[in-house]
Amino acid sequence: MLRDTEGAVILGWVGEGVFYTRFVGTLSAELGDTAASHLKKVVAEVPSFAYFSDVSALRTYDLLARGALIRVILANRRRFADIVILTWSEGINTAERGFAAAIGEPIQVLTDPTDFEMRLLRVAPLAKQTLDPKTWTVTAPRA
Repeated sequence: MLRDTEGAVILGWVGEGVFYTRFVGTLSAELGDTAASHLKKVVAEVPSFAYFSDVSALRTYDLLARGALIRVILANRRRFADIVILTWSEGINTAERGFAAAIGEPIQVLTDPTDFEMRLLRVAPLAKQTLDPKTWTVTAPRA
């Protein structure tokens, strides 16, 4: 988990070849850059993977943060076998349509959390357990 005073990003592998991110609160430029750096490392590790991103709990975001993530995806587009994004339940807005158009196919932008979860569990059956904070191991920082 990455966090600052107003937002957080939960990220990691949830199954074989399936990487997950969840954005909560406000995505600042700094937090977005850090998340983009992590995603860039993931891209360098594997030839191809499915990317699931839950932005439904994101209240606001800095355009620089969004741009940093888009640049990583665009620069490595052929490594993303599939991109599935859960957005706000209010619907897909103009910015998200632009994001999807910039990324290109295959991308799915969903508003239904149940649909998102079903698609995620289809490719990563243990994702629900992996994403449950009660199953996480917390390690104290080294001195």
